[in-house]
Amino acid sequence: GGARLPGVARGAGLTQPLDGVIYAIQGEAVRGMAGGSQVHARIIRNAGFALHSKLLGTPCEVLSSDMRLRIASAGAVFYPDVLVHCEPATANPASTTELTQARLVIEVLSPTTQQFDRGAKLQAYKMLAGLQHIVLLSSTEAAAWACTCDEAGLWSEIEPWPHGTVLALPGLGVSLGWDEVYAGVGL
Repeated sequence: GGARLPGVARGAGLTQPLDGVIYAIQGEAVRGMAGGSQVHARIIRNAGFALHSKLLGTPCEVLSSDMRLRIASAGAVFYPDVLVHCEPATANPASTTELTQARLVIEVLSPTTQQFDRGAKLQAYKMLAGLQHIVLLSSTEAAAWACTCDEAGLWSEIEPWPHGTVLALPGLGVSLGWDEVYAGVGL
C-alpha cells in the first residue's frame, strides 16, 4: 500500500531532484521534504530572528520556508529554511507566493535531507543570479558551513564555519554569530 508520487518509484533516491518535481525521501514513506525536529525548528527561528533584527530598516527581508524560491536556470523550485531577499515588491505581498531572487539562503541539514542539500540543491542555488551567500547548518551536531559568491560571479568552496566565530555576510552588510544561531537549540 501507500501512495506514490508520479514518476517516483518507491524507495527511489534523489537522483533527478529538479524541474519542480516533489520527490520522496529515500527510505521513508512518501512525504514531502517538510517538517523536522525541534532542534531544526529552533535553528531556523534563531537564524531568522538574528538576521531580521540586523536587517530592520534596510530594503532586505527575511522569510522562512513558507516562501517558494524558483531558480529558472536550474529548473528548480525550493523552499529554503531561511532566505533573505532585497528586491522591492513588484506585486501585492499578500498574493506573492514565489520569489525568483534571493541574496542569502540557509538550509538546516537533517539526516534525511543533508545529502540532497549538500549536493544537487547546493549546485542549483549557485545558479541563482544575485545569490551571494549559502549557509548550511547541522541539526544533529554543532557544525555549519558556508560559501560566498564574489563580484565576478565565482563561488567559493563550501567551508566550515568554525564554532564560536562570526560569519561575515558582506552581500547583506551584516554578520551572523555562531552563538546567535545555535544558542539554546539543544545540541
